[in-house]
Amino acid sequence: MSDDFTKSEYWYWSTDLSVGVCQIDDDHRLMFQLFHEAYLLSQNQPNSIALHFGLASELVQYIESLFKRKEAIMLASSIPFYENYFSIHKLLLQKIQQELSLIESGKKSVIDFVIFLRNWFIGYIKNSGQCILEYTARNEHNIHLALEKYASLIPKQRCHIYLVDDDEAYINLMQAMVDAAGFKCTSFSSGALFLETPITNDDLVVLDLNMPEKDGIEVMRELTEKQLSPAFILISGFDERVLHSARQFAESKQLNVADILSKPIETEDFIDTLINVYAKCKLAYLLKETKDTKDTKIIEKPSEEIGIDELIQAINQHELIIYIQPQVDFSNGALTGGEVLVRWQHSEQGLVFPDQFIPLAEQHYLMGELTEAVILESIKAYKQIRTAGIDIRLSINLSAQNINNLALPEKLETLLKTHAISPETFVLELTESAILTNTSESLDIFNRLRMKGFSLSIDDFGTGDSSLKKLYQSPFSELKIDQHFVSRIEKDPDAISIVKVCVLLAKEFKMRTVAEGVETQAIWDKLKALDCDIAQGYFIARPMPITDFINWAVNDKN
Repeated sequence: MSDDFTKSEYWYWSTDLSVGVCQIDDDHRLMFQLFHEAYLLSQNQPNSIALHFGLASELVQYIESLFKRKEAIMLASSIPFYENYFSIHKLLLQKIQQELSLIESGKKSVIDFVIFLRNWFIGYIKNSGQCILEYTARNEHNIHLALEKYASLIPKQRCHIYLVDDDEAYINLMQAMVDAAGFKCTSFSSGALFLETPITNDDLVVLDLNMPEKDGIEVMRELTEKQLSPAFILISGFDERVLHSARQFAESKQLNVADILSKPIETEDFIDTLINVYAKCKLAYLLKETKDTKDTKIIEKPSEEIGIDELIQAINQHELIIYIQPQVDFSNGALTGGEVLVRWQHSEQGLVFPDQFIPLAEQHYLMGELTEAVILESIKAYKQIRTAGIDIRLSINLSAQNINNLALPEKLETLLKTHAISPETFVLELTESAILTNTSESLDIFNRLRMKGFSLSIDDFGTGDSSLKKLYQSPFSELKIDQHFVSRIEKDPDAISIVKVCVLLAKEFKMRTVAEGVETQAIWDKLKALDCDIAQGYFIARPMPITDFINWAVNDKN
């Protein structure tokens, strides 16, 4: 599910890798930062061949430049064994050009590529790079003259970084940390002055909340009014609850708060956060820049341009397909189930995601037909899964329109009997927002579904209204903790408290708990310590077509 390379400390250049020549050490430090950044970007977009090729090509360009600079230093220092280095450089460049062609064709992952480069550089520096100091130490002037012909390895900074804080001392400290992270920034000691600068949605803003004249909340509000949405790192020396609430305010305005930090800021935490957040900003920029719609499966056509007639035709012609995201047991990592996620294999636009056609189906009261199509595809998938010797449950999402039909329990029961499948095989998921206000009617349906053997899961728990009342009234057998809280438990004590309460509530009601949005080892560890039952998220696996799911379950998982 993970390896040590996901830990950022494994990517940083450290002083034990120093060769004693500041120009070379600076270049090596930058290369390690670029390796880490490429790894993070590729992790976020594992299926984008074009993006991976672009990242790998950029790394190769920097490596070529680094070698030219290093070779110039060696010649200027009259190092007697420089030809050995040149041969090593040439061989590596030949190899990575071969690797590039494999990445471009989709036969090799950029993740494996950057791990290889990182490990190669560590071995290269330790085995041979640290014996040149005795030659370079007395040739500083010649080295300076030689490097004038070659530009420094300064990466293109696609996303601008702004520091906004009224405390001059903190501005200076953060500037030093930004420099240490290898970036450039612009600083403002006034929120009002900052708002006068030409900000874009690609930028990253480190924003202090408590400032005179115009505080951080006002800054975010005014940016929203200008229809600007850069990424934010919020900082404050005020009550942590204010920081937490400010984040909620920003997200209610559809602003992206990448992280929150309390003053005094720890240097390593700030640099680590900055590098990770910048990588995400760069990813968004690159995706927009490349517009790789075919490869990344992101279509830019707005959902309103997809007509209802197209959707009806898609249902009738079986263009809806399913992906499955695995669910595993926290106690032993065993595969226990999978959530069914619908996609539309559009004849012209490729793979269309549900947020682009589900609202259309709901608007035209087509959810009954759409859900039936998904269930039929899920039945086919389940038969394939059982044939492969895999025994799991499949979770299927229902909407408010589905549970408005009193005949639903009998209809589902009959459908499964026709295919000789037990109702216990399927978990029916309902979001809190989908549970009808007509309590008696929904309880009628819920109870009859449970009595027929179906499991019921309350999805996105804690994000709707009257959560406890619904939990008390309804016969749910599973509680899915919303990823809004799960994703925050690494650094947010309040999120941890909410998740803990959800787990305790579920146990009191003798329900299974499923945590959505498990994306890191740290999140996994915290949820396991809280005694959560089931994990679902990118840390385990992304949603995948049925054939890939079976291969993952049979081979990769084992």
